[in-house]
Amino acid sequence: MPMHIRALELRDLPNLKDFTDKVIGLNYFRLEELQDCYRKSYSQNVMCSFVLENDQGAIHGLRLAYPPGTWSKGKGSKLRPDLWKVPLERVAYFQSLFLSEEAQGAGWGPKLSEAALAGFRKLGALAVITHAWKESPNNSSIRYLTKFGFNSVATHPEYWIEIDYECVLDGNPCRCTAEEMIKYL
Repeated sequence: MPMHIRALELRDLPNLKDFTDKVIGLNYFRLEELQDCYRKSYSQNVMCSFVLENDQGAIHGLRLAYPPGTWSKGKGSKLRPDLWKVPLERVAYFQSLFLSEEAQGAGWGPKLSEAALAGFRKLGALAVITHAWKESPNNSSIRYLTKFGFNSVATHPEYWIEIDYECVLDGNPCRCTAEEMIKYL
């Protein structure tokens, strides 16, 4: 099935809500929160978040990415900027990367991430921080980020516990662990 990457658009948000409900868990993102995600993805006429869609316009992937100065925390609230080699105001954030089962294993994750990194570089980011899902199947989240050049900074047990959603792994509340990781640009 032919697919392509394009910049996130405001009109995508209802379909993104349906997509994320299916692939990560019911109500991980609320529509109002996705509107905020859209706003945080844009700076100085540069959109840093991207979707993967097929020729019929169905979404099969999402990279939410926030340029420096547009975000203050991840989905949870734990950050360790004291362990970073660059100041917070010069750091971008990878919020989420989700792919449908049909899109997994075909190289779309790195392509979505590279599109975001190109925007970050235009905006002068010095690094990207993210929170990897430590309990992801086969440790895929940390393995992907490590292969992509990220290094671990800190571990945050029960990172998503305060988010009211139905985790695909352990229900509600989510007791999964986040690994804070950084990539210097």
